[in-house]
Amino acid sequence: MEGFVKKMELRLILNESDSYKGYSLCRLVVEHAHKLNISGATVLKTKGGFGSRQHIRTSEILRLSDELPVVISIVDDIDKLRLMIAFIKERYKGGLLSLQEIWINE
Repeated sequence: MEGFVKKMELRLILNESDSYKGYSLCRLVVEHAHKLNISGATVLKTKGGFGSRQHIRTSEILRLSDELPVVISIVDDIDKLRLMIAFIKERYKGGLLSLQEIWINE
């Protein structure tokens, strides 16, 4: 595909209240990605969802929650993402990690 290069996207889905040793896990992941000179990381705050435990979390007015799902998307080559996966697995036992091939424009 002319004008595009193959990269990998790592997605981590966790709750916004998840932490590691008192620090926001979301922030730790993004800061570590920056430290590794990862091409890009984006944090998406959601309005709701559910996972393997089938527990629905929503942002309804009457139910304010810091347990809403957060999606962190990290894009780079597989070698750098392997470092991110190791970093995440050392600090977080829950959530969902997925890895997929993507094509980005140069």
